[in-house]
Amino acid sequence: MSRRVAVLSMWHETNTYAVGHTRLADFEAFELLEGEAVFAHNRDTGSVLGGFLDETELELVPCFAAGAWPGPIVAQEALDHILERALATVEQAGELDGILLNLHGAMVAEEDEDPERTLVEALAHARPGVPLVVVLDLHANPSRAFVERCDVVIAYDTYPHVDMRERGREAAALMRELLGGRRLKTLVAKVPILASLLKQGTAQEPMRGLQQRLRGHANRAGIARVSIAAGFAFSDVERAGVSALVVHEPGRRHIATAILEETERDIRAHRQDFHTTRPAPAQAVARAIAAPLRPVVLADVGDNVGGGCPGDGTALLHELLRQGASGAVVIIADAVAALAAAQLGEGAAFSGMVGGRTDAMHGAPVQIDGTVVRVTDGRYRTAGTWMSGQTFSMGTTAVVDCGGTEVVLTQERVPPFHREQLTSVGIDPAQREIIVAKGAIAWRAAFGTLARTVIEVDTPGICPVEPDVLPRRTVPVGS
Repeated sequence: MSRRVAVLSMWHETNTYAVGHTRLADFEAFELLEGEAVFAHNRDTGSVLGGFLDETELELVPCFAAGAWPGPIVAQEALDHILERALATVEQAGELDGILLNLHGAMVAEEDEDPERTLVEALAHARPGVPLVVVLDLHANPSRAFVERCDVVIAYDTYPHVDMRERGREAAALMRELLGGRRLKTLVAKVPILASLLKQGTAQEPMRGLQQRLRGHANRAGIARVSIAAGFAFSDVERAGVSALVVHEPGRRHIATAILEETERDIRAHRQDFHTTRPAPAQAVARAIAAPLRPVVLADVGDNVGGGCPGDGTALLHELLRQGASGAVVIIADAVAALAAAQLGEGAAFSGMVGGRTDAMHGAPVQIDGTVVRVTDGRYRTAGTWMSGQTFSMGTTAVVDCGGTEVVLTQERVPPFHREQLTSVGIDPAQREIIVAKGAIAWRAAFGTLARTVIEVDTPGICPVEPDVLPRRTVPVGS
């Protein structure tokens, strides 16, 4: 008889420095589903749930999925609604042998600094003795109390995150092993380092070496699974920092503890490698204009939409216009300007201020003058490596050609994870001289193979190159 396993998802990366709140409508726009709709939305996609659904030996029971783009702190009423619905679907699911969970690990709500812990504690209370297997984002900030409530906790191995489906498959396989009689538990070590996102790429140091050494220790010791979560420094909570996770059999706890202690020392020894500097906008744009190898990607790190930023930062747009760049393209999330340009229609002249509407941290509005060359509904289906096969929406979108620079005005902010953001509005990025990507590293999933020159820029914003410059009310706590 197949074993019945519930599938749940609650995913949000919370930037506590962002203005406003992430509300229920934001989850409804991205993913807020229950029952069979959860599977219909994720089947044959590159999501973690898509990986769960590749499992054929377990009877998977669709319960609930809630997700929203990274952004400001989650409104408490939204979290309460999500938790209530999630628990209700589990209660109604009938007999269960296990629960598979897709969580981010860096979610924060108004009255709850650790919603993932709240969820797993509630599930453990509602379904005592039922094993919990969890997949976390590489940027998770897992608390010790959260990990202790779960049986198995693993994290993505890649940044950019191109292994989400694989981790879902792995989690389902580990659940199968648990239900087959294998006993597994997870230990965590936490190092209070606020790592720059630019130093978290898993193809470069220090992450590449740390991961390789940890896996080497685990393989030699026969440990089930290990992960390093580099953390999300833009959540102002004590659990922020770099974490190591070791999944082990109870009889190997002493070995798992020794591996964690060695890995913690290894991470601390590379503390300085998690910090860096990058050029300011004026210098970066000048370098881009002079670069012999094109396209050039200017990474707008401070306005990293995938890190919860508003996407309306203007520092690079201002410099591209001021320095007379040619063949440049910039996406600006500005609903007012996007709708105004769309109303004017294709072929019309557009003159107005764009960007800089959310706060004073990402640059002032910039005057642009040009021609509206394209208006779309902003919807696209991605064939890329991040959540491949799913459909996303930028809302009403208008492309304004300002001569040397094309400005893509979008009603909604969407991270630069997909090349289709540009191709869907008629822009071939391979034919552009300069591409502004509002991100740190994750944009490489879309443009990494295309870029001939990469310039990461220390732009103003709530995802600065060095997280230490942000004011904090908490101090990260290690092991």
